[in-house]
Amino acid sequence: MRYWMLFGVLLSPALWAADDAGNEPAAQVAHFQDSRYAYAAANLMHLNLDYNRYETTPSGLALRMGGMVDEHWGVELRLGTGPSPDTRRSGNRRSKVDYTVDHVGALLATGKWSFASPVAKQQLESFFVQGFAGIADVKVKTEASRCNAMGCRSDVERNDDTSLAFGAAIGVRTAWDIGLSLQYMQYVDKEYITVTGIEGGLEWYF
Repeated sequence: MRYWMLFGVLLSPALWAADDAGNEPAAQVAHFQDSRYAYAAANLMHLNLDYNRYETTPSGLALRMGGMVDEHWGVELRLGTGPSPDTRRSGNRRSKVDYTVDHVGALLATGKWSFASPVAKQQLESFFVQGFAGIADVKVKTEASRCNAMGCRSDVERNDDTSLAFGAAIGVRTAWDIGLSLQYMQYVDKEYITVTGIEGGLEWYF
């Protein structure tokens, strides 16, 4: 998959930070290491697919990896798939169309702002809000089955679209370098197809 080529871009903030750290006092190097600005995460995706005037809600799973230039700004790569289809059936039940998201891939710039937790400080390190903006590619698979007296026939189509993407998240970070987030993402917005998602993420900072 062509998204592996984007890992170099994703890892570059860590390299920039390492170069900057070489010119800073040891205390700031230690502060960068303690902050754990890089993260990996897994998202459960509840997608909303508006495709050719029909609206369906397939579900999926996405993996994310982010690298921060500093505590506020960075880049994120996410790759996901929606193996669980949503089905639209005709009135007579003889025809149906299964809608599946083959893949979601996005390269995003991200901004993140953290706030000290007012309660349970021993367990909750901070709350945060996060924004995303970049480019996404989504491939949608439709499998239409039509049945009549002569039998059933299936037709499979795949549609691949690239679009500007954006989103926002709120979340909490715990003292064990584990976080939880709730996100809204818009991956594709075109005249005949719109793909958005409500996603819950489990994040690990390293």
